[in-house]
Amino acid sequence: MRAGFVRMSTAALLGLSLVACGSSSGDTGDTTDGSAAKVNVSITPGGIWGIPLAAAEQEGYFADAKLDVTVSPAPSGMGHNQLLASGVEDFGPSSPSQALAAVQQGQDAVTSCGGSGPVPTSIIAPKGSSLPSSATGASAEDVLKSLRGKTLGMPAAAGTGTSNLMVQTLASFGLNDGDYTLVNIGSGSTAQAALIAGQVDAAMAVTPTSETLVAKGDAIELAELSGELPNYQLLGAFWQSRRTWVEANPQTSASFCAAMDKAYDYMNDPANAEAVNKLIVEAVGKDVPADAVDRIRENFSVLDAAISPEDFQRTVDALTAVNVLQPAPAVTYDQAILIK
Repeated sequence: MRAGFVRMSTAALLGLSLVACGSSSGDTGDTTDGSAAKVNVSITPGGIWGIPLAAAEQEGYFADAKLDVTVSPAPSGMGHNQLLASGVEDFGPSSPSQALAAVQQGQDAVTSCGGSGPVPTSIIAPKGSSLPSSATGASAEDVLKSLRGKTLGMPAAAGTGTSNLMVQTLASFGLNDGDYTLVNIGSGSTAQAALIAGQVDAAMAVTPTSETLVAKGDAIELAELSGELPNYQLLGAFWQSRRTWVEANPQTSASFCAAMDKAYDYMNDPANAEAVNKLIVEAVGKDVPADAVDRIRENFSVLDAAISPEDFQRTVDALTAVNVLQPAPAVTYDQAILIK
């Protein structure tokens, strides 16, 4: 039985050209009559999750697991905690700050199926920028110090873990509140528009946004943060779901996680490089040079169906230090991750 899958292009799945399709109506989860189990998944525009989902569908991993997966764009302005609570989605990729805060606050939330390790993160600027860059010998610290008096575009709003970690990092280099301005410009096409329009002096961008914008000539890379700075060597995302849903639907939950695990393995197998590149090209556009497509594909190595306890604890400690999480009650690995 072939998995039912919302017929969105890979570009739509990635969030670069989202158009809501299909229906998420009907009960989801385990079945008793042998029929395919329905699973609703929402993804946020500009993220990396569309491509592994497309790979899982294309390679038949959802069909093999007898899953009827509906993938839809997350409605604008709604976080995954809201989508989960409303029953719109069963799984959605969430930032560690969102997912772990929900767990700590006692919400009906849990993470499963792993997520991503440290996501390649860069500071980019509009083409023609005079800010220092690694190309001229500047370090990541030099680049961040140069943002005094500048406006930095961010892929997330103020108060999130993403924003708070940047605030802490800038403070460690002597830049405090009032020395710079942070603006939420999102990812993908919205970040591209902000850079082209000159709305920001620089922007923090993660894969695949950074590679795409630089390759298309809309931006230049000033520095790569995850190679040098501890705050950018943390977990990047989790698959989040409702604890009650996962506990009530153990077979469907495990099958979805297993299918995503296979998709990650497929994408990271060098033998599949050409096929994966085709998925990436469909997502980011045919005008992106081949070397940028290769770099995006290589960055998918951060996706992993298993989260190590060490990476988990390092992320919890960092989010606690910037007051996204509270010191007590501490969020534990076994509490937060139901399917490991």
